[in-house]
Amino acid sequence: MKTEKQTPPASPTGAPGKGAGPAKDDGLSRRRFFTLLGMGVGWGGFLATLGGTAMASFRYMFPNVLYEPPTVFKIGKPDEFGMGVDTHLKKDRQIWVVRNERGIYVLVSICRHLGCTPNWFNDQQRFRCPCHGSIYDIEGNVKGGPAPRTLWRTAISIDPVDGQIVVNFNQRQDPDPKSTPEGLIVNEASREDPPYFLQV
Repeated sequence: MKTEKQTPPASPTGAPGKGAGPAKDDGLSRRRFFTLLGMGVGWGGFLATLGGTAMASFRYMFPNVLYEPPTVFKIGKPDEFGMGVDTHLKKDRQIWVVRNERGIYVLVSICRHLGCTPNWFNDQQRFRCPCHGSIYDIEGNVKGGPAPRTLWRTAISIDPVDGQIVVNFNQRQDPDPKSTPEGLIVNEASREDPPYFLQV
């Protein structure tokens, strides 16, 4: 009598010789994906907050400081300035030093229209603003253009120790000008008073 070889029953997955049971899924499940995503977002936010706090603490150690030039400064001795307008301090200190036969005064090189920087033209004996055309004479009076006031004059004095001229940039003379056919004028005699005029 022949014996027949019996084949083991097929599993539900169709693989012969395996017992019945659920199929294995080697991929990333949806629940696992969102769990990992949530952890990544959470830890990322925590680390970003920690980094921001560390950066803020570091910046606190180095505060923003605006280093502006001093508003009271020395410019040299009176005999270093000749007759007329000295322009060499215009760029660094925003001033012109003017000497006439009676003494010295200092004009602020800021146009009274919109704050531009005028230029001195020695051949015309005029300050001219390149932006909007304001024109000033050597005393700071308005001779043309839209400027509504005369140029400022700063307070000046002599340092008793070294004899240099001390300029106080924040203390300024600003008299009310008189409107005339020639422009906005201030009587020069009224302006040549201490501390805005230095008799030398």
